[in-house]
Amino acid sequence: MTPEPKQLMRPSLYVGALVLPLLMSTSALAQSAGGDWSYKIAPYFWGTGLSGTIATSPALPPADVDASFGDIWDNLDFAAMVVGHANNGRFGFTGDLQYFKLGNSGPTPGPAFSSVDVAITNKIYSLNAEYLLKTSSTSEVWGSIGARYWSVDAGLNFSAGTSPAASARSKNTWVDPMIGVRGRTELSGDLYLVGWAYAGGFGVGSDSSFDLFGALGYQFTPTTSGIIGYRWLSVDREDGSFQYDVEMEGLMAGVSFNF
Repeated sequence: MTPEPKQLMRPSLYVGALVLPLLMSTSALAQSAGGDWSYKIAPYFWGTGLSGTIATSPALPPADVDASFGDIWDNLDFAAMVVGHANNGRFGFTGDLQYFKLGNSGPTPGPAFSSVDVAITNKIYSLNAEYLLKTSSTSEVWGSIGARYWSVDAGLNFSAGTSPAASARSKNTWVDPMIGVRGRTELSGDLYLVGWAYAGGFGVGSDSSFDLFGALGYQFTPTTSGIIGYRWLSVDREDGSFQYDVEMEGLMAGVSFNF
């Protein structure tokens, strides 16, 4: 008898610190060519839900995950993220590191298993080269090309129902090429808007990957700014019996430091 697909009913979260303000937190990005390098670094918090389908073994059904932001701390085991940015005139580089570990559990809709526990460790490393496409006294637009490395360690543990308890764990790594744009527009006073749109995968690593972000920022001092916004990130990866087709979205807030 083939067990039915599993649905996680309980909310989950992953919180991160990635550095968004770093990418677009100051108009100093548009320096004259040949000038000195400038650098930014920032920790940042991302409270996000995780939804989609995860599969680890052909012997077990996939788990349909629906882990919302509603229960923010319960399922997060650890998270740490940081981004760095360096630019010289119209050219720049951005790197970011994301690491999070979370667990989630819930009942299953069919009788084969009584419940399922999911444990995920996610490592996402990105490196982009950037070029200033357009600038004015109040706005700037950057083009970006690079790569994003994914390492996903997923474990599914099914409790006994009409079938005996079973578990499987799978680790999968891949690299997605990425292209996109990001921009900043000054508002009145020290307020500004920032945002980006990236696409990747293209069948090279994942089938597809999208990363969209928009935020309102405030320049506290010439070297320190803060943002609050919303990010949506998706990835669709299938490799044999491994499947990681998920969406992550939620509020983000952070502070960047320029030097």
